[in-house]
Amino acid sequence: MEPRRWDIDERHTGIADGTAMLPEVERLAEVMRTDGWVTEDPDAHLLPHLRCEPGWEVLAERLLDDGVYEVRARRTAEAAEAADVKVHRAAIRLLSAIAEPSFLVRRTGDDTFDCVTGVMPGDPPGYRSHGHLVRLIVVP
Repeated sequence: MEPRRWDIDERHTGIADGTAMLPEVERLAEVMRTDGWVTEDPDAHLLPHLRCEPGWEVLAERLLDDGVYEVRARRTAEAAEAADVKVHRAAIRLLSAIAEPSFLVRRTGDDTFDCVTGVMPGDPPGYRSHGHLVRLIVVP
């Protein structure tokens, strides 16, 4: 028998495939291949929003050669005690502070979350297409 998809899963299969939203995912992937799509100065564009999020403390940040903005952060003691929120939900809430019309987060390690956020051609409010690549590392 196949393993369950979650703790109380009895069906072992879903109701459909994911192709209904695949065109937008593929469109984002195509736009990300545009030379110069990743925006400069993440310290100016992203860091102030991340630092203002309640319940989080930004410990370090750096821009990697591939355009990924790596941010190390930890939940404040008060936030960790006040809510029993799973780390992935808390990380997504933090990253949502910098979300643009396109926003994708993938957990790539126990405490690592890779995020793509940006504006695609035609997105409101009409800015030129651009984006950010962020790797959030949650420090215990």
